[in-house]
Amino acid sequence: MDSTQDTQYSSQQSRMVECPKEAGWVVKDGELIYIPTPCVSRLSFSANLVRPGSVEFTYRMPRNNRALSMQVDIRNEQCQSYNDIARSMFQKYAKKEKDEEERNGDWRKRRIELKSGPNVISWIIQNNLGYQASNQPIHIDRIDVLGLAFTRQCTACPPGTSSIGASAECIPCNPGYFSSKGSAQCGRCPESQYSGFKSEKCIDRPPCRVSDYYPVREPCTNGSSRAVYKKVLPSICRDDLDSATKLPPPTPWKPCPKCNPGMEKNKLGVCEFCKKDYFSDGNSCARCPVDTVPNYGLQYQNWEVMPPKLTTRCEYISEDVSTTCNIGDAWLPSGDSLISAPSLELGIAFELILSIDEGFWNPLAPKPSKTMKVPVAQITVVFETSCADESCALYFIEDMSAGTKGARESFYHFLAAFNGTNSKRVWSHTVTKNTPARFMLAFLRSGVSSGEDRITDEARVYAINVTNVGHRGGQGGGASQCLTCPHTAGGETCVPCPAGNYMHQVTKLCVSCPVNTIVNASSSRVGVESCIPCGQGLTSNDGVSCTSQGKIQLKGMSNESFTYDFSPFVGRSWNISGVRVFSREGSAYFHFFTISLFPPNIKCQEQFDNFDMIGIMDQEKENVEGLACRMTALPTPTSNHSKNAYVTPLLMATRLDSISTSRKHGNSSLTDEVLEYDSHDNTSRPLDVFFWFDPVPTISQACPNGNQLVVVGRCLPTKKQIEMRLPHSCPDGTCDGCLFVVIMETAEACPVCESNDYETINGECKNGKQTIHSIPKKHCVITGAASQTKEVACSLFSATQRAFLTILVISMIALSIAFICICRRNRRLEYKYTRLIESHTGELPAVETCGLDEDDEDEDELQDRVIFSKGRRSQPTNSRTTLRDHRENDNAAFISLDSED
Repeated sequence: MDSTQDTQYSSQQSRMVECPKEAGWVVKDGELIYIPTPCVSRLSFSANLVRPGSVEFTYRMPRNNRALSMQVDIRNEQCQSYNDIARSMFQKYAKKEKDEEERNGDWRKRRIELKSGPNVISWIIQNNLGYQASNQPIHIDRIDVLGLAFTRQCTACPPGTSSIGASAECIPCNPGYFSSKGSAQCGRCPESQYSGFKSEKCIDRPPCRVSDYYPVREPCTNGSSRAVYKKVLPSICRDDLDSATKLPPPTPWKPCPKCNPGMEKNKLGVCEFCKKDYFSDGNSCARCPVDTVPNYGLQYQNWEVMPPKLTTRCEYISEDVSTTCNIGDAWLPSGDSLISAPSLELGIAFELILSIDEGFWNPLAPKPSKTMKVPVAQITVVFETSCADESCALYFIEDMSAGTKGARESFYHFLAAFNGTNSKRVWSHTVTKNTPARFMLAFLRSGVSSGEDRITDEARVYAINVTNVGHRGGQGGGASQCLTCPHTAGGETCVPCPAGNYMHQVTKLCVSCPVNTIVNASSSRVGVESCIPCGQGLTSNDGVSCTSQGKIQLKGMSNESFTYDFSPFVGRSWNISGVRVFSREGSAYFHFFTISLFPPNIKCQEQFDNFDMIGIMDQEKENVEGLACRMTALPTPTSNHSKNAYVTPLLMATRLDSISTSRKHGNSSLTDEVLEYDSHDNTSRPLDVFFWFDPVPTISQACPNGNQLVVVGRCLPTKKQIEMRLPHSCPDGTCDGCLFVVIMETAEACPVCESNDYETINGECKNGKQTIHSIPKKHCVITGAASQTKEVACSLFSATQRAFLTILVISMIALSIAFICICRRNRRLEYKYTRLIESHTGELPAVETCGLDEDDEDEDELQDRVIFSKGRRSQPTNSRTTLRDHRENDNAAFISLDSED
């Protein structure tokens, strides 16, 4: 059998991950153990079968195994894989496996058929570097290969085990027994000695010390209680020796403290929940006032006894131990806290189980919709751990099979992990389903994986608070307070306000949130303070979600205003593949991102065949839903490695928080290196818009503020197609594991040009047509009608030339009209003067016709007369008077010269 560790390389920038020597496959106490490492680990076994046979192995994956993938690869003498044949056999066995009952803990047994001849069986472990993995190892307890040639002699059983004649395996010795190598049976230790599991010899029992006893609170009796001392289990010390510490006496009787909120003492002095429609602060129960509804839940903060709905158990993490873990209660109430029980037993986990069989129901919450998930309840735990090193862990786990009818085995969903010593801190989990649930808190001491438990490690739980316990019309837990019922406009009471509404504190009516604000889903929905404003660049009209219609106004770094049109991004999603991490033999994985800037949400669900993923094949496929998520793509053990299994969906964004031009948001900021500004000065930097998403809570202690996603919209006016990529300095999307950055390069991320932001250029006039171009300024794009090239009819003359010709034509027309008028006037005068010259008497002949045209005015008559006079001429004062004086001689064209005298 051979074990190797392959260094993992990145396909970009030749990044290399170091492989610790103490990790990978190791042998410990007769077990094969895989200690998590960032490298690809391979365990190979070569066997030459003389007849068709099989390989059967018993293994145990950690409960938080989504970060680890174990694959089994079988190759023949030509080093060719025949997993396709084994696949059908394995799936047949897998269906059968579901009906088998688990023996102890999470141990599984798998069997794969083998062909005759040389076979190389490999167990390949890959660790997802970007996912929070547990420190628990993978155990392979035994590997049985059938079809090998018969051996000439039997192998003696190792110390601590035994077997009778003709046995196929060695049986380990139980605690209190021992055996040497090759023993037929295990011997019992004397009363003065003890032994652990699988021991070769017995050890003398030491005298009892103070640390071998611990106090336990007795139930309240007649209003009083006391603490009694018990021995730490398993009891191996002797209290009959002179140097031994004796069992301490009970403590004096003290008055019992009040009950937890929502409970009261019965006649026997035992705390129990208040009945329906009643509430309590821990003393006596009282009926809720009119127009109020009890807020049922669990509020545990006094730990005199183990409260309802909580149970404890311990569990061995080794499959070899077939006995029941019997240390009494794994968690003990100690007045102000619940403490993990002190125990000398090794290799165990201390489990605290919270069962909510009634499910959850919030009577005042609006009904959820496809686009809105309303939190139903909240679970909060206040805890503390004290450990010798970082290998101890406190896990928060949800048993997903609790709400499934007919489920025969548990399906654990990993919620959070806290390693090492933790001072008093708070952990919260939001519940979004109404179905029954079961949660587990498991504590593993330092060195438990190697069987070297630090018995001084302990964990404490100070408070557990679960809200909205119960079902519609039913009670779950007790009520610590009564909530005021809202009133609708129709007069209904105790009806949830519609989505986007809050209850007015005075009128108790449901009121819509102001424009551009939304209801805080985790608030009490009472008062306008329950409405929180939308982020920059976002609006809301329904009070439910902050969105963007695409067109927004943003301030630049120099306080200038820009108009953006992001409507092409609405309703679209993009897929991005991260950097590949691979080993020398080609095994690799990469992260696969799916991102949408605006609703609707997208869904990421695991995709794999049962045969491909050992360890999670009998679990339900996980899925997450939001605006952005990430999955891990793993190559399946096929001959061409062209098929990937997608596992470990990680929710990265649920809500867009703001759209701004600032690279700082809350506790997050982007450096020049991440934004690739290193090669640009301040004047040549690209114009970026930042889409900041709300942080998502994470189980990693390295990210106390959660995981946050930011999409950088980079303006590239020449790039018509949208390209999503990861930063060059962080080719896997994140440099610190908390802030994820995606760069979107496109012209659609540029500001929209205003009317004064572009120039109009007219092309050459050809064949009576002219092309008009609109040229925008830098970092500005033209949309709408202005973005299209237009063709208009044109002339060979320019605008100046056309204006000059127009003025010239008008001038020539005016001169022509004036010339014609002058000519006509001169012609009349010439005619009259000719008639005068032709008269011999000096008198004009009687006119046959009037010398005036019909349309001429009378005033023109005087203008046409010519008066000849001798001496000084008298100027007539009125032309109309002169006309009347000579009316009797209308036919005379001239006045006689003699008459003037």
